[in-house]
Amino acid sequence: MVKKNTSIPVIVKLSPNVTSIVEIAQAVEAAGADAISAINTIGPGMIIDIKTRKPILANKMGGVSGPAIRPIAVRCVYQIYEKVKIPLIGIGGITTGADAIEMILAGAQAVQIGSAVYYRGPEVFQKITREIEEYLQENHYQSLKDIIGQAHA
Repeated sequence: MVKKNTSIPVIVKLSPNVTSIVEIAQAVEAAGADAISAINTIGPGMIIDIKTRKPILANKMGGVSGPAIRPIAVRCVYQIYEKVKIPLIGIGGITTGADAIEMILAGAQAVQIGSAVYYRGPEVFQKITREIEEYLQENHYQSLKDIIGQAHA
């Protein structure tokens, strides 16, 4: 329905909190989505401040993100890549160039950086870009396109 009512690209962000993210990815592709972003936060989770003895979040619970979810995100991208043809955006815990490369090897055509700003500062985008460029040069690749999905080979 969304695709019928817009001319802009539709990118669907999938949650890993499902029985089969692959089945949902296939349904999204069949419905006409232009791309898939995987994954959203997992959880909910909770952290309690031991000094105040109260949950840190006002809502008490929230989505878990950052480096803790990266292995789950990589697995989801890997599985989805094998079953859909539309582009994938890898999301979840990417804080280094190596993390981004891992996601790309799993099948992502692009990655999203979020929590890494907290861990490595606002210059993290330049750092990750530089780390990716170094990897490509050291391994004699011309472009990121050369490594997309290579973990499946």
